Amino acid sequence: MIRRKFSRGRLAAAAVAVAIGAVSLTTGGAAFAAGSGGVTDDGVIYVDHVLWRTVATPTDLSHTRAPAQSWDVIYSLGALQASVAEVAPGDPGYNGGRWQVHAVSAPHGYDAALASGDLDGDGVLDAADEVWAALTAGDLVDNGVVKQFVCTLNRVP
Repeated sequence: MIRRKFSRGRLAAAAVAVAIGAVSLTTGGAAFAAGSGGVTDDGVIYVDHVLWRTVATPTDLSHTRAPAQSWDVIYSLGALQASVAEVAPGDPGYNGGRWQVHAVSAPHGYDAALASGDLDGDGVLDAADEVWAALTAGDLVDNGVVKQFVCTLNRVP
């Protein structure tokens, strides 16, 4: 049997590969598959009607017991559309990219969620207030926290 030593670089690469599945929930893990090192080519998270790119990191902060106010929230709408975050870099209260991801579903369909939540009529839920409007109407359901991690946001130029 041949034993191979793994360098820290190889172990880090393996950790990134393992994280792809977990991070893809919110950040479009296809960026890793495309060989871009986690930097996305297109905006995959909306904040206040603006698309942001992400740089995925292989972190899992699920067991830190950090207080609720130390997290910012990302609403992951799965395959329905890009995720929506409550804040971005430069916003008051931004916690530096420490995210608590909430899985959100549309029990009455995406069209119903748009009807109750798309406050600016642009055909997408692209701000936290729009997600909150659809949640309040019952056309979106917050299924709770599914992930806690660190991920930077970079505004799409």
